[in-house]
Amino acid sequence: MPQRPSNGRFEVQRADALLAPHNGLISTLKGLAGVPESHWQRLYQALLDRFAALVQLLPASEAHHHAGPGGLLRHGLEVAHNALLLRRGILLPPNASPEEQASQQDLWTYACFTAALLHDLGKPVVDQEITLYQTDGSDRAWTPVSGPMPEGCQYQMTFRHGRVHRQHERIAPLLAPILLPQHGLDWLASAPTLLDAWLAAIQGAMEDAGPLGAIIAKADRRSVAENLAGGVTPQMPTTRVKPLAERLLTGLRHLITSGELPLNRRGAAGFTDEHHLWVVSKRAIDALLVHLIEEGQPGIPTRNSRVMDELQQHGIVVPNEDRAIWLCDITIGDWRQSLTCLKIDLSRIWPDPDQRPSDTGVTVHPSDTKPATETDSDEENGGSHDSRPSAPDVQAPSLPADEPDLPSPPSSMPTSHAGTRSSETIADDLALPLPMDLNAGGNADEETTQDTNKQIEANTGAPSNAPPTIPAPSPPQETNETGQATGDAGKQFLAWLRDGLATGRLAINTPQARIHVIEQGLVLVSPGIFKDFSAARWNHVQKRFQKLKLHQRTHDNMNIWTCKAAGARKQALMKVYLISKTEVSELGLTLPPPNPAVRLLLMT
Repeated sequence: MPQRPSNGRFEVQRADALLAPHNGLISTLKGLAGVPESHWQRLYQALLDRFAALVQLLPASEAHHHAGPGGLLRHGLEVAHNALLLRRGILLPPNASPEEQASQQDLWTYACFTAALLHDLGKPVVDQEITLYQTDGSDRAWTPVSGPMPEGCQYQMTFRHGRVHRQHERIAPLLAPILLPQHGLDWLASAPTLLDAWLAAIQGAMEDAGPLGAIIAKADRRSVAENLAGGVTPQMPTTRVKPLAERLLTGLRHLITSGELPLNRRGAAGFTDEHHLWVVSKRAIDALLVHLIEEGQPGIPTRNSRVMDELQQHGIVVPNEDRAIWLCDITIGDWRQSLTCLKIDLSRIWPDPDQRPSDTGVTVHPSDTKPATETDSDEENGGSHDSRPSAPDVQAPSLPADEPDLPSPPSSMPTSHAGTRSSETIADDLALPLPMDLNAGGNADEETTQDTNKQIEANTGAPSNAPPTIPAPSPPQETNETGQATGDAGKQFLAWLRDGLATGRLAINTPQARIHVIEQGLVLVSPGIFKDFSAARWNHVQKRFQKLKLHQRTHDNMNIWTCKAAGARKQALMKVYLISKTEVSELGLTLPPPNPAVRLLLMT
C-alpha cells in the first residue's frame, strides 16, 4: 500500500502507474467481461484509465473500509470484480425472452461494471476537501467535477467536518460523462429500462434498481467485509484476520463520524464532555450489530453483553468498576434524561483533537447508582446459536417539545432495588416508527428454548412488552372417537392467524404489529406472534406450526430469517418466519402492500 509522504502530499500519477499494482485483478476482470480485445480497450480499459486518473490515491473512507492511500481505487476494482462474478449467475434482463437476454448480455455486463466503479465516486466531491499544488507554486481547491488532476502537480486531502451521510450517492450521475467514454454512455442509453435501473444503482437506490441494484449492493458488501476483516481473499491466504475488537471499534467510529449515531442533541445516541464520549448503550450496540451484519462481517457475536465484554476487555470502553455500563443523567438546556451509557475516550473515535465535536450545552453526570446488568437481546432465544443478532425491544423516552410524536409500544416498567428503573427498561431511545417487537427470539431449530421473561411476567402479571392485541379465542378442539381433545396447536394457531387477519383483529404493517408484508411474502415476528396466541404454550405452538411446513426455509436450511426494520431515527433486526406469496395465496389471505420499513436480509 502506498505510504503518505511526510508533508501529507502525493504526486499526481499516470493511470498506468496507478493500475500497475492491480494488474492481476484487471486481468481477471477482462476474462469475466468476455468481450473481444477491441471492445475491451474501447469500453473497459478506457474506463479504468479514467477512473484511476480521477481518484489517484484517495481513500474510500476516513475511518471505515479502504481508509488508506489508494483505497478508493482498490475498492472500485474489487466491487467491479465481485459484480461481474455475481452477474454470471443471473439471466438479465429479468423476465425477458432468451433471445433478448442473449442480445443484451454484454450490455448488462457493462452496466454492472460501470455502476460498480461509479457507486462511490461522489465521495471526493462531498466528503473530502482536496487541495491541488501546481508547478508554479500556487494552490487551489480541486474536485473530480473539474476532470483529472494535471500531471506534475501534488495534492493533499482532508475530510470535511459535518459531512452528510450518503450524500455522495447523489453525485454519481454528474461524474458519469467524465468517467465513461461517450460510446459507452450511448450504449447504456440505448436500453431505457436498463438505463433507469443503472441510474438508480449509481445513486444508491438499490431497491429501485432491481437485479442490477442487488448485484452492486452485494458486491459492495463483499469488498467492505473482506477489507474490514483483514482482506482475507483467495489471492491473500496468509493475511491475518483483524481482531473482533478492532472491527467493532471501526464500525462504531464509522457510525458516529458519519452521523448515523447523532451526538449532543435531544434524543441523540451519544454525548461528549471534555474527555469522553458517552454513547447510549443499547442504541449504539443495536446499530453496530445491524451495521456489521449488513456488511457480511464474519464472527459477529449474537449477544449484546458479548460485544460489551469485548469492548471492555480491549480497553475501548472505560469500565464502571467491573462492568461496561454507566447510569448517566444527561442535561441539555431544560431537557434531562437518565440513560445507560458506554464511556469511551474521545481519542478512540477522534485521534485528531480538532475533529472532535463541541460539547457546548451538554452536561453528563454519571450516577452513583450502579446499573443492573443489561438484558441481552437474545436471552429469550434460550441460547440459540443462530449467528444473526436480534435487536431488543425499544423503549421510548419522553419526547422533547420540538420532536414529532412517534408511536411507541406499551411496556411494563419494573423498578430495581435501588428505586430506579432497571437498565433494560430505562428509556434510551426515541420511538421507532416500525414494528416494536424486535426481541426476535425463539429459534425453534433448537430442541429447547427458555423464556427469560417469566420472572417479569410473575412480577407484573402480564407478559413483558406485550402489544395491545386481542387475546386469542379458545379454538375448537378436535376430538377422537372417545371424545378426547386432539386439536393440533399449529393448526389452531393458523386458524387464529387467518381469522385475525380477515377480521382486522390482528395488526399488520403497523409499529406494534407482529405481522408484516414484504416483497417476498408474509413474515411473522418470532416468538412474539406465538406468545400472543398462547403465552403459556408458545414454544409448543411454534414447533407445531413448523410441522405444517408452510414457511419457507433459508438458504442454509434454517427456519428463521432476519429482517431489517429501518426508520427515521433507528434501525434494528428482527427474526421472522417467512410465508411465501404462493402459500399466502393458498391460505386465502388478502394482504395489503408491502411495509417499506421492513426488508428481508438475504445475507451470504
